[in-house]
Amino acid sequence: MFHLFKKKEKIKRELLPRTIRKEFHFEGNVQNIGFRFEIQSHSKPLGITGYAKNNDDGSVTAQLQGNLENIDKVILSLQNIERIQIDSITEKDIPLDYYENDFYILY
Repeated sequence: MFHLFKKKEKIKRELLPRTIRKEFHFEGNVQNIGFRFEIQSHSKPLGITGYAKNNDDGSVTAQLQGNLENIDKVILSLQNIERIQIDSITEKDIPLDYYENDFYILY
């Protein structure tokens, strides 16, 4: 038979020491302005993996995995973009994802 859609095997990665994963929930003017793209473009150069997605209520959820210093840099840089108005940010620690290797925008 054909194996055109062979499932790609996930490979568990070795993570750097001090790697953490946090989930952020952003409220304010954060949709329809490229906010998810900004999260991705600030995260990738720092080696942060994770994802960003829009929520039905107009908020955005993002999971960032990397070291705390780089995650804080991303959050601070997002707060300094003029067209973005973040009214509130909630965050929580979540378990590491050993199989993730990039930052994605979920649709």
